[in-house]
Amino acid sequence: MNTESISIELCLDEGLRRQAAALVDSRDDNAHPLDHEAFFAARAIIVALNAARKVVGCAVIKAGSGGVAELGYLVVAPDYRRLGLATRLTAKRIQQAKTLGVKLLFATVREENSLSRANLVKAGFKLWGKYLSIRGTGNSIDWYYLPLAADLDIPALMQTLVGARTRLA
Repeated sequence: MNTESISIELCLDEGLRRQAAALVDSRDDNAHPLDHEAFFAARAIIVALNAARKVVGCAVIKAGSGGVAELGYLVVAPDYRRLGLATRLTAKRIQQAKTLGVKLLFATVREENSLSRANLVKAGFKLWGKYLSIRGTGNSIDWYYLPLAADLDIPALMQTLVGARTRLA
């Protein structure tokens, strides 16, 4: 497959945003169901589009405001995996976060999701810690962060984000 024909773009088109949500809904893992309202309220939805302008990958900067933002919903269609699209989607999210004035990005990843963890590390994210999920599932969640500005108090910011969750490691 020719990956040069796949573009990575900030998505403002309503139809493409709906395609992106449908792609997230079609995930083949055991993730919790997509909250459509939260998805459409995201600060940015980034899509990977094939030559026919069909959404074959997506990722978001979740809703919120201010200098801290969370990455989420990174999904690539099965036929388009292992082509570097997750890396490109993450790079575009980082670029868009800088444009939005974000100073700190963070992401949470289930322990068994080694591909997402590797993608974040490749993009420069650092592991903050492993915490027990607050959903009552017994799962452990890895928290990652990426400073986009100098002179941030990372420990204070991250502690505010993780709150009273139980740290495992």
